[in-house]
Amino acid sequence: MSKYSDKVKKLQVLQMILVVVCLGLIVFFIISMLKPKIVKYEVKDECGPIGGSISHSIDDDDSCSNACSAYCLSLQKGFHESAFIASNRTCNTCDCFCK
Repeated sequence: MSKYSDKVKKLQVLQMILVVVCLGLIVFFIISMLKPKIVKYEVKDECGPIGGSISHSIDDDDSCSNACSAYCLSLQKGFHESAFIASNRTCNTCDCFCK
């Protein structure tokens, strides 16, 4: 009789461990689904030749950051960060990350 009760206790412990692991995975999944996703957008730099050089609407990191902040706000998302890449021959690149 004691062997049977020992087996039952071991199975109960294993069952409790399995329940705790499953609950942990469910909580992790719910938290990961509620976490805001970061999405990348590109803000167009309007550029053109003026007086032998190229004029840019987004000409530095600060103007890129400001444009991204406004763009994310227009999408009703939060501003996360921006990435600015300057170009002398073509329009600059301004990537926005909104969450």
